[in-house]
Amino acid sequence: MVQAGSGSVEDDSSAVAVSRGASYLTMQFAITTLAQVVSFAVLARIVTPSEIGILAILSLTTSLCQSINGSAFQQASIKYIGEFAGTRDELARGVFYQTLRLSFIIAIPLAAIIFVGSGQIAQRLIGSATEAGLFKVVAVDVLAYSGLLPVTVGAVLGMKRFKAAATIGAAGAILRQCLIILLILFLKDFIGLVYAWVFSDFAMLAGYTFYVARVLGAPKNTFPLKELVNFSWPLTIGNIVSFIYSWFDRAILIIFVPLAALGVYTAALTAFSALVSITGAFNNALLPAYANIRSRNGLAGCRNATRLSSRYASLLVVPLSFGLLAIAKPALTLFVGRAYIGGAEPLMILCLVYALTAFGLGLSPMLVALAETRASMWITLLSILLAVGSAYFLLPLLGIIGASIARGIAMVAGMVVTVIFLKRKQALGVDVEMTWKSLVAGGVMAAVLVVVEMVRSSVVLFPVYLVVAVFVYLIVLRLLKAVKGHDMELIERYLGPRLNFLGKLLGAILVAKGSVTD
Repeated sequence: MVQAGSGSVEDDSSAVAVSRGASYLTMQFAITTLAQVVSFAVLARIVTPSEIGILAILSLTTSLCQSINGSAFQQASIKYIGEFAGTRDELARGVFYQTLRLSFIIAIPLAAIIFVGSGQIAQRLIGSATEAGLFKVVAVDVLAYSGLLPVTVGAVLGMKRFKAAATIGAAGAILRQCLIILLILFLKDFIGLVYAWVFSDFAMLAGYTFYVARVLGAPKNTFPLKELVNFSWPLTIGNIVSFIYSWFDRAILIIFVPLAALGVYTAALTAFSALVSITGAFNNALLPAYANIRSRNGLAGCRNATRLSSRYASLLVVPLSFGLLAIAKPALTLFVGRAYIGGAEPLMILCLVYALTAFGLGLSPMLVALAETRASMWITLLSILLAVGSAYFLLPLLGIIGASIARGIAMVAGMVVTVIFLKRKQALGVDVEMTWKSLVAGGVMAAVLVVVEMVRSSVVLFPVYLVVAVFVYLIVLRLLKAVKGHDMELIERYLGPRLNFLGKLLGAILVAKGSVTD
């Protein structure tokens, strides 16, 4: 367990730096998620559930291309640039331009295959070759989305320029979602959505590339291609496996259910993605920090880092998960309409599993920081096998509920095996105390929310639900003495002198008497 004074000043500084980086990225993901939720809510009222099902198929296509190409090079950029930036800038510059070049070379044949085979792809996945035009435009987007854009994002994160990454990403997300609605309304055709993808992705690519080139400079030296390939190819296989992990349920649903049912399940996953986006921000900040900690402090530093990540992941993610679980039905009704209310049960199942596994959400980046990319691949593959096996039996019987159960099985299996592997590598630390206390506080909060909803259920009362949830969660944390004085010291250092009063206010609420110096 984390005790006050147990970490060094250097560890505390690292924790503050990571939390600040994560906060920038969390703000980006919050803005991005808000834009996506609002856009999806409007879109769901403009188009039919069947067209939302088509949206899921188009997203599946672009995600597959990114898993083949850009995701591995993005992680390579984060890792190597995170190690070299600021100390050996010429190597960081070489990594960036080499990964950019490789990703573009791979993106060209991927785009060509989709463009040439658009008719057959549309016929097989959507059931109509008349939708081939959608895939022709998607092929253009693949050039940016599948390779170049992930590499530039990875470079900015590797340089630990989290504020810049968040600013450009948030601006691009807002542009993307606004264009989706405007182009669909203006063109009166679903193809406007794919045009919006192309325009916004190339705009973000230009913004990130300009920023990286300005910081790192023009290409002068290169980086050993062999080292990049050796690091990236297991990640590529792993990312393809991860793609299957992310999409297996919707891919199988294409076989068993109509497009409208797929659209309802996609609405539930869109709501769930708002929650999962927090993990993306958390992990993007953790990977370069883990890589740096591993090189400086060895396995002891890794254990301390994962212990801290488990503590604060539990503290933050558990209440959000339980909160969304408690208000799943009114949340879907408010944001996408009653046509999608059938997605409430799958959403509740996913939120419950996410809360139970919150303590380990920061563990996956440690596998990459330890260069255990093959292990990461095999862990994901094992999760997939269990999930697909269960989906084979559950989906025909339970439909989208069976899909959510299968996804929950995959989440739990991946977490358990990751914990076992890092434990054997002596790189694991888990704050058990915060884990169970946050679960108790979150469970009590969810129960109170359910009772409040039974007394008066209305989408107009969402702000009231929020206030009640926050109040109950904080009070239970105080009663359990979950938050220590050392936590508040880190928070106050993070907030700085100008916002110090907020830290003191939180301390007065959260830290019970007698726990200040624990």
